[in-house]
Amino acid sequence: MSWTNLFTGLTLISILSVGGCVSSNLATVEKQILSQADSLFRIGNYEYAKAKFAKVRDLKPKSDAAKTAQFYLGYINIYHDNPFSNWEAALREFKIFADLYPDDARIGEVYSWIRLLTVMQSNKKEFIGMSDKLDTLSKKELMQTPVQPPPSPSKKGNFEALSESLRGCFDAKDSLSRKTKELENVILDLERKCAQAGK
Repeated sequence: MSWTNLFTGLTLISILSVGGCVSSNLATVEKQILSQADSLFRIGNYEYAKAKFAKVRDLKPKSDAAKTAQFYLGYINIYHDNPFSNWEAALREFKIFADLYPDDARIGEVYSWIRLLTVMQSNKKEFIGMSDKLDTLSKKELMQTPVQPPPSPSKKGNFEALSESLRGCFDAKDSLSRKTKELENVILDLERKCAQAGK
């Protein structure tokens, strides 16, 4: 064996062992940051927890720690105590999780959250649409009604018809509010069940 071959072999071994240390150190750093993110989440520091979870996810995207971090990036945005919760952000993060980790054990729960958040987003759009229609009808009525003495009995029928129409809009708005509240209760129940299941 020549000195050159021996030197090349020793160099290769040292490079591989250093590479293994770097990978091992990265996993340790990843776990430390994940632990910090979890601690921040538990004490209610949600914005810093999100930043730490994102950092874990970006360090090594295919690792188990990155999967957990991605899941929590969705969950933290629907967490009931988070004053900065954001359903749209939660939906986006859960969809990313489903795309990146379709074989993960939590995928069923993620799909449930995606379905629920999609329905809630749809209800929100309908509620806003109904509110806009109600505002338009109210403004239209104000603009069309000239300042006059109280309506005569013959005009009273038109006013009652319009009032009935507005009541229908208020009922629809109340119905959407009740549905939104029901969906929020479903989310809270799911969170409790997940907590009881140890997830």
